[in-house]
This record gives sequence, structure tokens and C-alpha cells, in this order.
Amino acid sequence: MKTKLAALMLGLGAVGLMLSPVTSFTSQAEAKTVCKTKRGKGWAWTEGMARFQAWEIVAQLSGNWPFQVDTFKNERYKCKKDGSVYTCLSWIDVCKST
Repeated sequence: MKTKLAALMLGLGAVGLMLSPVTSFTSQAEAKTVCKTKRGKGWAWTEGMARFQAWEIVAQLSGNWPFQVDTFKNERYKCKKDGSVYTCLSWIDVCKST
């Protein structure tokens, strides 16, 4: 009798472990996404480097540097030559899953 009860308990535990990832996966799929527009400014000798710096500022201020954990959408840049360097402004929608 003790053997059957132990086998039943182990079987229920195994089923619980198999179903737990499915439960967490569905809750992640139903997670709400919240987006906020963040701004950055960068300057450098080339326009590409200035754009990167403007992007990097947004990444740092939103907690996505050095590893990006949120989604960046709708990246917008406005760059102009400022003497011998370029200055770029960025507007990036940072989307967090809650």
C-alpha cells in the first residue's frame, strides 16, 4: 500500500512539473506591454556615431545598457551638422512587458 501511495505522489509531482512551464508561458503571452517614449542626444565626428550615442543614452536611461531587456520601437532621429561634428536627437518608444 505504501508503494502505491508513493508511486501516486511521484506521478502527481511529475505531472505538476510538466504543467508548470505551460502555465507560466500562457501568463507571459497574456502579459501587458507598456510603451513610453524616451529621448536622447548624442554628438560625434560622424552622423552614424552620433545616432548611436543618441540611441545609447536612451538605452542607459531606460535600464537597457549593456544588455537590452526591453523592446525598442519606432526609433526616430533628427541629425544636423554642427560645425565639425554631428548632433543627433532621438525619440525611441521603449516597451516593457508587465
